Amino acid sequence: MKSAFTKSRQLLFVAVILLVLILANGAFLWREVSRLQNDARIINYAGIMRGSIQRACNHELAGRRVDAVIAQVDALIASFENRDSGFEIKMFEERFFKELQELKAAWSLLKYQISAFRASHNDDSRERVLVLAEQCWAASDRLVYTTQYASEAKLNVLEYVFILIILNAIAVLIIIDLVRSYVRQQLEFAAHHDQLTGALNRYSYTIALEREVKRSRRYGSPLSILLFDIDNFKAVNDTHGHKAGDSVLREVARIVSEQIRDSDFLCRVGGEEFVVIAVESDGKSGSAMAEKLRGLIQERNFKTTGRITVSFGVAELGAEENSDSFFKRADAALYRAKQAGRNRVSCAGMKA
Repeated sequence: MKSAFTKSRQLLFVAVILLVLILANGAFLWREVSRLQNDARIINYAGIMRGSIQRACNHELAGRRVDAVIAQVDALIASFENRDSGFEIKMFEERFFKELQELKAAWSLLKYQISAFRASHNDDSRERVLVLAEQCWAASDRLVYTTQYASEAKLNVLEYVFILIILNAIAVLIIIDLVRSYVRQQLEFAAHHDQLTGALNRYSYTIALEREVKRSRRYGSPLSILLFDIDNFKAVNDTHGHKAGDSVLREVARIVSEQIRDSDFLCRVGGEEFVVIAVESDGKSGSAMAEKLRGLIQERNFKTTGRITVSFGVAELGAEENSDSFFKRADAALYRAKQAGRNRVSCAGMKA
């Protein structure tokens, strides 16, 4: 369970990181949306300058002075140069101000030529005003285009950020679901398995045995149980300590788990007492399995304690026998194995 919750914490840590990324991307998205609103104002101001310059030229050439319009263009250019509130450009700033300076220079020439035209309404002055007006129009048009291009670039960035937020959100939901499923699986495992050895616990043993007894009766198939415990286990704990004893229990459970079939069940029913529910096995094959396991454990040199032995009591399910009497016969057979000197297999006689 400790490792399970460690893995869950790791997954949750990844989810928290993704949530932080989502918040950071959200803040970035909010800032860029605000900048887009500012860009819209800049495009509008640039468009006003372009239209005002054209309007000033038309009126002046028609003999109507428009000093207010000229002053408006001057004020807009000054606001951009001073970076007044609402006139800031956050992308392609160098390019924008280069275009602005070109517009300002063309506009200065145009204003001078308008003054000259006011003094002398001749064809030459009119032609110069028209030429400079075209230059101002082209410069202001480039200024508008630069602002639009910067705004479109931000929109492209926002699309990627939005997609990243969506992907991060999906990843967080998947991780949360994985954590929930993983923790649920681990809790279910802990509810049915012994924490130390990983074998089925006493509660699950009772359920499994009742189910297999009913299955055996329904299909007429043999069923055996192999009850075993570690010989002189109290001496192991007293001599080597409980940690060494726990290590022995885990190792014994691992050896047995690796040898039994997938259809069989290993259960821990007491301190050092285990049961193997051997499905589709009669007393003879159950005894052979027990003897094999006994030999393997006897040959193993345990790191913490050296060599240990186990004793087995084997019983085959009788025709009308219930699970309680079934277990008691295996327990009686185990007791006989202990009495006979330990490190041996004793098989209970068949019960009619």
